[in-house]
Amino acid sequence: MSVHLQRHQAAVVLLLLAFLPSGLTIPDPRQREALMQLEASMQTGGQTVLTDAELQLDTLLFKMKQEEMLRADFPPAMHFFKARHLIRTSPIFSLLQKMPKGGALHVHDFSMVDVEWLVKNATYRPHCYMCLTDNQSIRFIFSSRRPRPLSHCSPWNLLETVRAKMVNTTELDNSIMANLTLFTHQDPATVYPSQDVVWDRFEQIFLALWGLVTYAPVFRDYYYQGLTEIYTDNAMYLELRALLPEIYELDGSTHDTAWTLKTYQEVTRQFRADHPDFFGARIIFTVHRGVNISVMTDAVEEAMKLRRDFPEFLAGFDLVGREDKGRPLWYFRDALSLPVERGVTLPFFFHAGETVNWELNNSLEIWTFTGLFIQLAIYFTIGNLIQHILNRIKKMNTCN
Repeated sequence: MSVHLQRHQAAVVLLLLAFLPSGLTIPDPRQREALMQLEASMQTGGQTVLTDAELQLDTLLFKMKQEEMLRADFPPAMHFFKARHLIRTSPIFSLLQKMPKGGALHVHDFSMVDVEWLVKNATYRPHCYMCLTDNQSIRFIFSSRRPRPLSHCSPWNLLETVRAKMVNTTELDNSIMANLTLFTHQDPATVYPSQDVVWDRFEQIFLALWGLVTYAPVFRDYYYQGLTEIYTDNAMYLELRALLPEIYELDGSTHDTAWTLKTYQEVTRQFRADHPDFFGARIIFTVHRGVNISVMTDAVEEAMKLRRDFPEFLAGFDLVGREDKGRPLWYFRDALSLPVERGVTLPFFFHAGETVNWELNNSLEIWTFTGLFIQLAIYFTIGNLIQHILNRIKKMNTCN
């Protein structure tokens, strides 16, 4: 990639030199400054004229940023687990947190709520059972009677009974929280020495959350809490990637995918009624990329039906899960072509290049497409600059 970038830069330099007059003279600094201002005006917000108060805030933000960059423990240069407490106490982070934002466009359903809320609220509800798995994870289920044994898991324990026998429940609560997050106080490079280890742990967390979040009363409150946390950070819109799982009741009965989506819609409407300045939310229906073609076909069929029934609320369709261990988009081409073949509008929100194991064959395919997007971004960015310069040169009559 660095070789390609060097070639692009060399091409730009040669192109500019080709249009310069043969007799090189010292350029007019005023023209240089005007060109730089023109380029800056093309950036997002570049033509916005700031008020005196906004200019004062901009100066303050720049000063705060410079001070933070000069710190010995500069958070962006550290592992996030080690920098987290520095970020939370950062003056500039505190200020940015209070500023209004646009939309949160890449949020996943099972990771949108603070883990402390899950433990202190959801696991303290009546009828909440927990068991310990053979691979040192946990599972939850709500049931009006003792649940059936779960394979590779210890006997179910009613958390209400377990806590009643304890003088201090802090240790238990902290232990549950530790099973619902990747965060560790140990050296993260030692705890997670490879992508395989961290991804296995990551997906175990979602399995642990499953029985907790998909319980109908928790599900509604969980989503409302997620919207609350996003709203607290001053984001005004949400696009949520959601698996739309079956939601279950205390008696074990379940609700289908359409019920789940409708519940998301109802809770969103309630939240907007409670917070009129919140713009709203839309759902991106997702399926794990580890499924087979038959399951993917059924998922696309379901997505088209949901799009028909919820045209304003269902934004589109995406695949989730580890990319280099899952199947590439090309593998599902027949299923993903169904909407076009049937004349159905189903927007796709595919994202790629987040996880790459260079030793796997399909990594080449992932990075081929990702590389194309990166190169396009480079071309568009540099292309704008070249176009401005060439137009300026032409106006100066310096090219034939």
